[in-house]
Amino acid sequence: MWTGLDVPDPITFVVSPAWLDRPQLYPRQATLLKIIFLREDLLTEYDHQVIEEWEESFRRSGNNGITHDVLGRMRYLREQGYSYFREILLVMGRRAGKGYVCALAMAYVLWRYLSKGDPQGYYGVDRDKQLACFIYAGKKEQARENLWKDLSNVILSGPCFTPYVSRPMGESLSVYAPYDVIRMRKREQRGVIVAADQATFVLQPKEATLMSGRGPASFMQGYDEMAHQVSAGGAARSAEEIYGAATPALDQFKKDAFIVEPSSPWQMIGQFYINWKNSLEVDSVTGLPIYPEMMMLQLASWEIYYGWEMAHELDLFPAGFLGDLKEYEEEPLPRMIRLKGAIQEYDAGMERLERANPETFAVERLAHWQATIDAYLDPKKIEEMFGPWRGVLLEMHTQGVLSMFYKGHADPSLANANFGIAIAHPEVDDDGFTHCVFDYISHWQPSDFPDNIIDYVEIEKQLWSLIRSFKPDEFTFDQWNSASIIAQLKKLVYEARFPKRVQIWEQTATVKHNFSRAENFKVSLNQNWIHAPFYELAALELRFLQLKNGKVEKQDTGPVITKDVADCLFECVWGILGDQVNSFISGKLSKFPVSGALSGGLDPYARERDRPDVMNQLGGLHRRDIVTRGGHTNPARSTSRGGRRR
Repeated sequence: MWTGLDVPDPITFVVSPAWLDRPQLYPRQATLLKIIFLREDLLTEYDHQVIEEWEESFRRSGNNGITHDVLGRMRYLREQGYSYFREILLVMGRRAGKGYVCALAMAYVLWRYLSKGDPQGYYGVDRDKQLACFIYAGKKEQARENLWKDLSNVILSGPCFTPYVSRPMGESLSVYAPYDVIRMRKREQRGVIVAADQATFVLQPKEATLMSGRGPASFMQGYDEMAHQVSAGGAARSAEEIYGAATPALDQFKKDAFIVEPSSPWQMIGQFYINWKNSLEVDSVTGLPIYPEMMMLQLASWEIYYGWEMAHELDLFPAGFLGDLKEYEEEPLPRMIRLKGAIQEYDAGMERLERANPETFAVERLAHWQATIDAYLDPKKIEEMFGPWRGVLLEMHTQGVLSMFYKGHADPSLANANFGIAIAHPEVDDDGFTHCVFDYISHWQPSDFPDNIIDYVEIEKQLWSLIRSFKPDEFTFDQWNSASIIAQLKKLVYEARFPKRVQIWEQTATVKHNFSRAENFKVSLNQNWIHAPFYELAALELRFLQLKNGKVEKQDTGPVITKDVADCLFECVWGILGDQVNSFISGKLSKFPVSGALSGGLDPYARERDRPDVMNQLGGLHRRDIVTRGGHTNPARSTSRGGRRR
């Protein structure tokens, strides 16, 4: 097969006057292009330092840096016959130049296709079929004005493409393949006059509709601001739908298919977030990537421009590299040029933006995922809740201490939904503030049982085991599917004759009560009055809560669509900290009784012989002396240290 066009290395292709003539390349943009096109042989010492920095940053942060072992992925793909990563995710803040880098990469891929001479023949496509590069966005205007425009500008101004540009138009650009000249000449010789565009390649911006990606053979696709491409009704469709409908058109091009996804992040839902997670997924046994053909880079707006001031001092190529094309060996390889500045920097203006609106800044500039739109709780505070308390990380307990007050709550569910539970106790810090310390958090889900149906009989047995072990002063249930369980547990408590009073009742979950306990939890969380051993579902449910129409709700779609465990946490914190939060909000906290506090705290899980008599230390404080919000006695405005050291 004739391959009549030379293909230089990607860096020469971008910066050389004979090709794209784009010499103003930032050092880290060059590093990124070398990675995309698997060119380990082009990496300089500076490039290796940057890659190590990006990898270490992601290991440390989980939201800044590059996919794990990117060099290993590059070697593996080259061994498998790839010339570049199949799918590129650039998760970057605004004005990070992610669309521009993608346009450079797409132009190089297009040139590689042109080099085949007769791409249809090379890939076994019908000889009269156009090969399409589609750029998708929520609206065609967005696709046209951003990524497609970047790509169109790069091609139209690139000297190497000049002989092959067919019809540059406002909403499409067509490019001839070398063999098109022969095909058109043959038609003319037969006397066939064709008015339609006969160029092999067509590049078009596309609105996100289900039909927009069907039909043409697509060799390359771009998804502009994919994280923000969500369905809002009407013809426009979500990224999940478009991605699913359009990507099969790439199949015929196998290892030469190419997808770019430049986007700032947004919610932790949708196709872009799924792709981000897939790019990071590794086999739990081998540690090897599940999707090695995917590459992801996540950076703040200004980080791709680091090193701009020394660009002219850096080599574009490692020592000894002579170039990919023999006929250019006599010519000096291009070098970095002196740059005038960074397009984005973290300066005083950025600092003011961050201070004014840290949540928005984290998403739009730092390129951090937002758990949800209108996230109800601060993710940093949620993380602190599961952090150390009194210098130790908390662990789960299934056994309580008789002298300690415990509050428990269970959130029963329908047979095909989750069933949550939590148990907590209060502690008082050195300043006299009560904290809610969780001892036990768990849930049951349908998949835990045969036929995927919640077994309430089995759960009742486990609940009774926990009640017998903790002897909680208060244990409440939501009203849904709880009446029979409450009746049976009350009967068992009565028959057990515990040495302390254990009260079990139904807590009616009215709209007012639900919102009040959610607000109570939020205030307590922001004041760092809540501490818990880490429980993944609890952390996720808290992060994905939304405030909708005056209600704190779970999401309807996405990776987390439950809040059963979160409701249990809310109710426990309400029962333990409700009075304190009300006093704090009303400015009357100085009048709030903190009698019963033990200086330095007390570990309820210390061995009995090492633990002094609790009630004696409390100075004769009796259970009847402290009343909870519901009118039930709460002896536990005392303190302890909840959780053993890890």
